[in-house]
Amino acid sequence: MGYVSIGKLEDFTEGKGSEVLIGARRIAVFRSGNTIRAIKNICPHEGDLLHLCAPKDGAAVCLGHGWRFSLETGACLKGSPESRVAVYPARVTSGEVEIDLG
Repeated sequence: MGYVSIGKLEDFTEGKGSEVLIGARRIAVFRSGNTIRAIKNICPHEGDLLHLCAPKDGAAVCLGHGWRFSLETGACLKGSPESRVAVYPARVTSGEVEIDLG
């Protein structure tokens, strides 16, 4: 499918998560300066939404039970080590945020 536009950079608030729906996919988007990170928005533990948290130290922290997921790799940093969330490569091109749905 490749890269798709999900909005303008200014549509995403610094230090706060946003949810983007593309078809059946729920994607959590986090902005830090001009850098965008995008991960699957559902915690594999109990299905809580990850975009509701403020990212901390490069990770999304699930509000349900405190599981932490790397925004770069999707790896579970606190919780069940074999759990992970999908990561969607993201880029900003001429002010437009694009993510690669693979």
